[in-house]
Amino acid sequence: MSANKLLTSDQFERAVAGLTIADRPVAMARKVLVEGMSQADCARALGVSRNAVSLAVNRVRDAHDEVPAGFERVTAILPLHQASVVKSWTEQSSLKWKVA
Repeated sequence: MSANKLLTSDQFERAVAGLTIADRPVAMARKVLVEGMSQADCARALGVSRNAVSLAVNRVRDAHDEVPAGFERVTAILPLHQASVVKSWTEQSSLKWKVA
């Protein structure tokens, strides 16, 4: 995704779903990626460093780029045998969307 491309609210919510990220970085990233505020203006408005805003924005942008449409990121703690099944699903599904 280009540095200037905004996300819709739905795209943003899908990107942050399942991420382990605090509310404040999510709010910073939303201001930049959904509302179109510059990173410098966001940093000034919230009294944080531009680096903090950049890190939050990049984390959400990377999450958005990693999850194709029709897929969702999930986080779960499972028994070992179930985890291996889910890992195999992950490998199978990533091959499908990379080929498509």
